[in-house]
Amino acid sequence: MNDDLLTVLIVDDELPIRQELRLFDWENYDVEWVGEAENGEEALRFCRSHAPDIVITDITMPVMNGLELFRCLKKEFPHIQVILLTCHSEFAYAKEAVKLGAAEYLVKVTMDDSDLAQAIHRAKDGVYRAKTLQRNETECHRWKMSEQLISMTRQSADDGNLDAWLQASFQTKFPIQLAALHVETRKPGGLLVQHACEEYLTSLEHARSFNWVPADSDSGIYVLIFRMENGNLSEMQRELEEIIENLYQWIDRRLPFLSGAYRFYYVISESIWRGADFAERYRGVCGKPYMVFYDGEGRVFATPVTGPASFEEQSANELTAMLHKSQWKREQLTAFIRGEFVQWAINRRIVPEELRTFIADWLRGWHREQAGQEAIGWRVSGQILGAATINELVEAIVYEIELTGRIKKCRREITAAKAFIEANLEKPLTLNAVSREAGLSPHYLSRLFREETGVSFHDFVTGKRMEKATDLLQHTSLRVYEIAHLVGIPSYRYFSALFREWTGAAPTGLRWADQDDKG
Repeated sequence: MNDDLLTVLIVDDELPIRQELRLFDWENYDVEWVGEAENGEEALRFCRSHAPDIVITDITMPVMNGLELFRCLKKEFPHIQVILLTCHSEFAYAKEAVKLGAAEYLVKVTMDDSDLAQAIHRAKDGVYRAKTLQRNETECHRWKMSEQLISMTRQSADDGNLDAWLQASFQTKFPIQLAALHVETRKPGGLLVQHACEEYLTSLEHARSFNWVPADSDSGIYVLIFRMENGNLSEMQRELEEIIENLYQWIDRRLPFLSGAYRFYYVISESIWRGADFAERYRGVCGKPYMVFYDGEGRVFATPVTGPASFEEQSANELTAMLHKSQWKREQLTAFIRGEFVQWAINRRIVPEELRTFIADWLRGWHREQAGQEAIGWRVSGQILGAATINELVEAIVYEIELTGRIKKCRREITAAKAFIEANLEKPLTLNAVSREAGLSPHYLSRLFREETGVSFHDFVTGKRMEKATDLLQHTSLRVYEIAHLVGIPSYRYFSALFREWTGAAPTGLRWADQDDKG
């Protein structure tokens, strides 16, 4: 089913009418036919399972007629829009139903495609209005619950109000388990990704065994409260893995121009059996665990029993001695960084920030020893201090080492990937799409891309798009929104924010500056 299409259910006890409606060109009106029923009772069962957006129903039917169905739908599914099919003898009933909230009524014997199209447009407007209202009400309620929950975590551990509040707010009680979805994104596209994640979580909430609330207004952390009737932790972990896999695909479809500039993972708590333990568990899942740095591919992490180790003098001396053995031979040093260093770091579990700082300081000294006076102005790469995982840190170190030596020849697969990217900047360049062209798995391409080029896949794609956009701004009279489309970023607002981040200037400002120079 296409997520962008509204869905319609046909209800009529006459087969010829259902067949005729089935053949209508629904997709031309951004509507998808999803099923049919012979009476109101059958239709109501379908709606309870699939919740279509629009129901087109005859009034006169056996078992449950269309007006009875309409009343039930209005009570259970207020967002569903109903179009009534009527005969002349039922005209007064149809007019009354419209007064009660039906989207439209159509007379069967005179109905044609234009009448149905007009009714569909009216019903779609009603669906969008109802969904917007429901979304706004739900969002306000969710933020109110989030504020209350945060307040609860700051109260005394002996406060028994939490038990009653959980029951009233989520219809659940202890034992429960918390899982925090952490959404890490680049700044320009951060809000787009967060809104899409919120929409996705909401779509799952009723079908899955959890409720969710935002941890706060801008952290990109969402707390899921699981009901633990069965107490099956491994089943919950499998469910979270599945949710994240589907979430990546969801974002990939909706925001392909972001080129994978985001990462999702869950932090889960131990089972909570009493209110006194809630605050500590809540804070634990909302904090970023150090394990994320050492397991960059992980998607579900348990809150750690102990924290990371501080980088004490003994560890610093040990690592310095290990680096010193290989520092005069680049090949040997590179092999050490990718092998023994990784294993040493994983075993020690040093505080990531302290490890990155140590490496940056060591690289400054290494460059001075390698290049002498030529390295006086050398600055440590932002890739070192900003590495989100141990693997990113390793590839950033290797890139810095190779930068001072001979230019490395790029692998054939990466050369092909780079060429494909540059030739298709106007298209959705997701990691999955490019990896298929390169003949590699998405995970391997991502790792290899950084290893071979020194930058991430996303940064390379974005850089090329900004280069092309700059050239088009300076040498064509195309409008900014047209250029945004030509470089594969259909969102004007996102394009402008990204362009400013990469160039330091607004797109319009660059064009005017260029014209002033020519003048």
